[in-house]
Amino acid sequence: MATTVYFGQRNGHFQDSADDLIIHAAARSPLDSFDCDCQSAPLAFDSDCHHPDLPPTPLVAVGGRPYVLPAGAYAAPLPHGFYLAHTPYAAGPAVLGPHPYRRYRRFRDPAPLADATDRRLAGLALLHPLDGPPLACRASPLALTAWLHVSNACNLDCPYCYVRKSSERMSLETGRRAVAAVFRTAAERGFRQVKLKYAGGEATLHFALIRQLHSYAKELAERSGIGLREVVLSNGVRLRPADADWLAEHKVKLMLSLDGVGELHNRLRPLRGRAQFDTFAAVEHTVDRILRPRGIRPDVSMTVTGLNARGAADVARWALLARGLPTGFSFYRPNPLSRGRAELAFEEQAIIAGMSAAYDAIEAELPTQPFIDGLLDRAAVAPHHHTCGVGQNYLVIGHIGALAQCPMHLGAPVQGDLSGDLLAVVAAGPLRNLPVSEKEGCRDCAFRHQCAGGCPLETFRATGRWDVRSPNCNLYTALLPRVWRLEGLRLMKRAGYLS
Repeated sequence: MATTVYFGQRNGHFQDSADDLIIHAAARSPLDSFDCDCQSAPLAFDSDCHHPDLPPTPLVAVGGRPYVLPAGAYAAPLPHGFYLAHTPYAAGPAVLGPHPYRRYRRFRDPAPLADATDRRLAGLALLHPLDGPPLACRASPLALTAWLHVSNACNLDCPYCYVRKSSERMSLETGRRAVAAVFRTAAERGFRQVKLKYAGGEATLHFALIRQLHSYAKELAERSGIGLREVVLSNGVRLRPADADWLAEHKVKLMLSLDGVGELHNRLRPLRGRAQFDTFAAVEHTVDRILRPRGIRPDVSMTVTGLNARGAADVARWALLARGLPTGFSFYRPNPLSRGRAELAFEEQAIIAGMSAAYDAIEAELPTQPFIDGLLDRAAVAPHHHTCGVGQNYLVIGHIGALAQCPMHLGAPVQGDLSGDLLAVVAAGPLRNLPVSEKEGCRDCAFRHQCAGGCPLETFRATGRWDVRSPNCNLYTALLPRVWRLEGLRLMKRAGYLS
């Protein structure tokens, strides 16, 4: 993701000065930012459960018509007289120098675009036409994502896991049917890419199956002209060098779970039958001795619970800052297998304190590569209407070939086979993934197109309704400004305005 630096215009001439500066991370398609392992690549975090990939939609500022600061416009001061500016439809926050900020504030009352600075502000969706907002996030998803649950088995015993463990696994025949159904759906719906997520349980317990399904998926991709991306979700405890060699050779991404550093991780992710085993040391060995020497930069995902919120800063330091790994934080969600574990439930202030400490650690050693996607549960820089892809571009296929709406609903599939229009079947299921515009309490929020109202399952569990804001709304509204601040500071540092 490139950083675009604009210079304001005075007296018909462009001035290279901080006063006139506008800095923004230039949007590019998610299709271009996934499988790059080079160190200079953006730290693009691939969430387990993400909103649909949307292509960037350039906005054209139209002269002559009045523009205005939209409802939900957000601004905050940054060092050296700069300001952070953001609106619900902007593709991420922008940094404004003093002159662009004064121009920006001028549009509290409707006014026509008068100069190049105004037009750039409008082009970044920081100003909206008076007669309505831009439709920057109404594009169609580019990629169809399919979660393939290859196994119920796992070598760990995590207390919040929603998978009922057993030795059952996906057969090669079922896996090939699943991959074929995904590519059929992608072709029928006009998707340009397929993204396969190999998950469990612990997917790497069956690496031979993953390799076979990859070969078949690659064959279908070449035959159909549909692009292919893949990611393996793993706890990282038993990944072998040969597996890493294969991941590097075939450019298959890896996501690792890390729930703390040291004993905190061991407590939440113990080895099944051997609680004293140091699983953190095993993950650290995998990352430092097996993956990184091969040029593999795995995503690191932390599930934040009441037990480990205080360790979020340590995870940020270990993964993002010390190793440059894309890092994400998601909130624990109760499920039928974990509801007896009261110690996992979190209290808002404890989560805010833990995540704020993580953001403080990042600000102290600020990376210059893009890194903020994933820093707050289910929120993302790119504007989106739906929290996740359920009913839009997301399929979940269990180990026996049944279709589900969400990984947490593997035990309650919406269809026992993979026939028909799979996305239509998913969309008609009981889980209702409403757009944020239909959620009570979200419609006027400045950050509504970043969190999209939060996880619908968690909202329904807590309220019995699908059409209201998330029970974690206070967390989002408290923490999203901190995430935007980090992006603003990163843009300033990248442009040379912070040491």
